[in-house]
Amino acid sequence: MTTNRDQIRILFKEQLTGALSESAAQQLEQLLQEDPAAREEWAALQQETTLTTVNTQRRRNATEQTTDTGTARPHRIISRQWFAWAAAVILLLIAAGSYFIYHTHQHVPGDRLISRNYVLARSAVKLLVPGSTSLALTGDSAVQIWQVGEVRLHNDAGLLRYSGLSKGYGLNTLLVPAGADYRLILSDSTEIWLNAASRLRFPFNFARNKREVYLEGEAWFKVNANAEHPFVVHTPNTTVTVLGTTLNINTYDDERVRVSLIEGTVNVKGTTDEAVTLKAGTESVYGDYNGIRTAPFDTTEVLSWMKGVATYQDKKLRELKPMLERWFGVQIIFDKPEIAYITASGQLEKNKLTAFLHHLETTSRIRYYFSGSELHFNLP
Repeated sequence: MTTNRDQIRILFKEQLTGALSESAAQQLEQLLQEDPAAREEWAALQQETTLTTVNTQRRRNATEQTTDTGTARPHRIISRQWFAWAAAVILLLIAAGSYFIYHTHQHVPGDRLISRNYVLARSAVKLLVPGSTSLALTGDSAVQIWQVGEVRLHNDAGLLRYSGLSKGYGLNTLLVPAGADYRLILSDSTEIWLNAASRLRFPFNFARNKREVYLEGEAWFKVNANAEHPFVVHTPNTTVTVLGTTLNINTYDDERVRVSLIEGTVNVKGTTDEAVTLKAGTESVYGDYNGIRTAPFDTTEVLSWMKGVATYQDKKLRELKPMLERWFGVQIIFDKPEIAYITASGQLEKNKLTAFLHHLETTSRIRYYFSGSELHFNLP
């Protein structure tokens, strides 16, 4: 089993030979930030390499002190050459190796380390089944199969589907953490795609006269039509009744629920208002103490999260903050209050936080650093 110390040795060798890739450099950053033993091993390897290199050059110089005629070279000249060469080697090692510890990892009050790099520690998507243990779902190509009572679950490449009859109509909970998204096919063939930091409660089998699920976060639905059994999505503040359609529901904002209808017809009802019927191309926004408001919407903008891309134009950083935290699993900290109101324009892509940060620095005065899972923005 490869330990962190073993991994440090491998990465150190790659660093010296110039073969260290960008992903390996990020892995090294994380090891040095999180593991004191790894930092000690790195420092020891630097010292060992420096001494080995210097001793090798010493022996070489000692051999070269005698010429072919047996005449000793002036010791003072050799010493100058040796010290100059050794100094160059040490400076090179410091520049190449110590950078990771002393340049990108600086101490701040409270013994916290700050860094310019951050690797998201991804949490697994989880399925909580009543009366059973939670199941960790992988988002890669690995196939997972479970048997829960009479229900057979099949998870493959970020898609969960199942078959079989369950006893009773208990609600399962699908938890999608920050930095992830997940798809689910229900027993009635309805397709659901959940965005990051979302939660869906659903039964393995629907009751005879209704199909109901409960959403917190954001999800895209493609509901299988069944006029006799309407599909109902409960959110913290609204109830959406669907006869068979495609729509997106966003409940991230506790005070506003956004229902965007792509195809079909739905009814949206708030906690106190009368139901509003939406047609394709129209969305409702519930909240802001103004009841339910309807308006046309841009489908590309609303569904961009499904492609892992978000375009923003003159957005204040405080408006981008929730998305950054959901997509990358970081906590945004504005070191100065005025930073929250600085505007930015560009494109944000999932799994490309560094690209966003570099773009922000090159187009504004804002600078950033990481402290644990906190992403700080400051001004020079």
